[in-house]
Amino acid sequence: MTERLSGGCLCGAVRYALAEPAKFSIQCFCRDCQKISGGGHLPQMAVERAALTASGPVKTFTWKSDSGNDLRFDFCSECGSPLFKTTTQAPDLVFVLAGSLDDPAAFVPGRKVFETSRQPWDAG
Repeated sequence: MTERLSGGCLCGAVRYALAEPAKFSIQCFCRDCQKISGGGHLPQMAVERAALTASGPVKTFTWKSDSGNDLRFDFCSECGSPLFKTTTQAPDLVFVLAGSLDDPAAFVPGRKVFETSRQPWDAG
């Protein structure tokens, strides 16, 4: 994950670019991420908040996780595509959702987290 990455939503109303490579990536199997992704897990990469520039209409949903941290999910307000996640546990980071990348093959899977919530049908 060393090249400059960009991405956006399904309809093209939201666009973003990353000025720096990701610090790390995760595949999260928690129930919150399952519900946001509509799948068994949510592949995401962490970037410094200052490295992300975004434009377009974004809607935010904030949720209290089981651990007590606030989770903030950002979606395109036009098409509903999930784009970013932040947490009070890591306030200087933004988690970019891998499926929103222009080239999702650039995502390098990292650590798997909350695997106790993994669904038996998700090979992850």
